[in-house]
Amino acid sequence: MTAHPLAAAPAVALPVQRQAAGEEASAAVGPMPWLTDTGRLDQVLTAWGRGQLAEVPAGVAFDVLLTPLTLGRDTVHRMHEAGRPAGPVILGPLGAEFLIERGSAVGWSASHTVLLRAGALVLLPPPGDENRVIGARSWLVPPCRPETGAPLCCAELPPASVLLEPFQAAVQAATARREWPCTR
Repeated sequence: MTAHPLAAAPAVALPVQRQAAGEEASAAVGPMPWLTDTGRLDQVLTAWGRGQLAEVPAGVAFDVLLTPLTLGRDTVHRMHEAGRPAGPVILGPLGAEFLIERGSAVGWSASHTVLLRAGALVLLPPPGDENRVIGARSWLVPPCRPETGAPLCCAELPPASVLLEPFQAAVQAATARREWPCTR
């Protein structure tokens, strides 16, 4: 048996002190109290940094109004035409999910909508490319203002009341076109 000398082990660099994933990602994020106040900012930024959906409970820092997809798209279109900010809106398998000020939908009475109960988990797709779909979810209106130049500077959440008129107009238009009731 021939003995072969062992090659010297390659030098291994010791890990450098790094910021936690949430701290690292938060450097690229502008102020967003609607997300920070959930207490899950680090988990959200970590998931987004990995290109994954982030779980955040509704009713803690924001509420979510779920509408049928076509009505949600039309509502956003009408809001933009009127110069009103829609706030962040997610496209999901059950329709459009409007993120709104917490508590602002008390007494909400628009038909064909659902206010998610407090504690219901909302799956937030990573911001960025609006056409990117992850787990059947994407942004119709991403939570950022591109004009600020910041990688992510979240928009303020609107109160539910600003959605009511454009949403009802969208329902009336869909009914007039005989597209209503629609399933999505």
